[in-house]
Amino acid sequence: MTLLEHATLHPTLADQAANRYLQIPFTLPPHPGSVEVTLDVHDNAADAVIDLGLLGPDGLRGWSGAARTNYVIEQDDATPGYLPGLEAGAWAVLLGLHQLPADGVDVSVTVASPANASPFHGPREAPVRRVLRGSDRGLPAPPGMTWYAGDPHSHSLHSDGELSLWELANEAVRSGLDYLGCTDHNTVSHHEHLGAVGQRHGITLIPGQEITTHRGHANAWGSIGVIDFRREVEFWRRETERRGGFISINHPVDGDCAWLHPLLPGNAGAELFHGSAYRNPSGTGPLAWAAACGCSQIIIGGSDFHGRSTPLRPGMPTTWIAAEECTAAALIDAMAAGRTTVTGTARLISPDEARPALTDAPALVRLGGVANYGHDELMAVDAVGTVLVDRTGTRLVIDEERQVVHAPYSRGPFRLEAPGRWIVALCA
Repeated sequence: MTLLEHATLHPTLADQAANRYLQIPFTLPPHPGSVEVTLDVHDNAADAVIDLGLLGPDGLRGWSGAARTNYVIEQDDATPGYLPGLEAGAWAVLLGLHQLPADGVDVSVTVASPANASPFHGPREAPVRRVLRGSDRGLPAPPGMTWYAGDPHSHSLHSDGELSLWELANEAVRSGLDYLGCTDHNTVSHHEHLGAVGQRHGITLIPGQEITTHRGHANAWGSIGVIDFRREVEFWRRETERRGGFISINHPVDGDCAWLHPLLPGNAGAELFHGSAYRNPSGTGPLAWAAACGCSQIIIGGSDFHGRSTPLRPGMPTTWIAAEECTAAALIDAMAAGRTTVTGTARLISPDEARPALTDAPALVRLGGVANYGHDELMAVDAVGTVLVDRTGTRLVIDEERQVVHAPYSRGPFRLEAPGRWIVALCA
């Protein structure tokens, strides 16, 4: 084994204030076979959160945040979160100073070749039998389109998720989803696997990435390559759009992940119904944020599913997308066009498992292009007994199974509330 680099450092709060991302350079010789990087955090490790990543000659090559302290890169494979390939030249281990104790912390980084370990992608779980597909509900859609049920926001072993891609796909199929967005943090290492995994398990897996910083997160969907999270948010939006993707602000008022960046200009979405809403189902914080922004956003819902440690499963909430077909490209284009609506009703299967109610959840559907209806007309489906509320606070009790109401976009977003004031549906 050849030691390519061993560095010891003591980052402090002053270092964090000056530059949150430190680089440990090393040179990769020709034909190294494999490389292994190990991070050790000493002393006050419990009070420190040090993120880990990698820069290659061509830029960002991977990121695992604080989920890993070790990774392996080979020519044709790599630890989840990282891209394969070993070009000779200048590389650097990337450290993110997310949280530090008051007096700093001792950190060491070791780069060696060849690696002692091999990449592991997690269990390749056999496909489960599908018993439900959300699109079979047949929500009213324009000619040639179908409302597909899914969840644009989830995580796997390629970042801080608990499950392999095969296990993740099975969870989405168990929820009856047509599609699942795979949005691991600051990486696209999962993208090359999604087509084969989705085909094997019978579900469309949308390539995405959650651009993640200490000032907020945003999902960017599409086979667009990695978006460098160290750049400014205008770069995120511009590059995502230039490469043919779609971007959306995530959980804008959720804990220490709230959105503190400037607003994304142009055509962008906002995750106004997030999985954390199930902790406070009558909370209106995201809607207050949207109203204060004073600009319209394409409404997205996302579970932010990470694993089975809580009862929430993919599709809580469910984002329905009206598209011509259930392909990743068509679904991304439909999101960008604003053809989305969100439902939140779920059922507890057991004390450890809840699933979305897809077949009869109260829903709000824009009727533009449906029969003779106009774009300002909204249908409340399976929503008798709920209350329709617009941005101004105007309330209407729904008393018909498929009640059509005049609902100009200027008064949105619109929501359905259950009698307990729980938000069960959301629409522009």
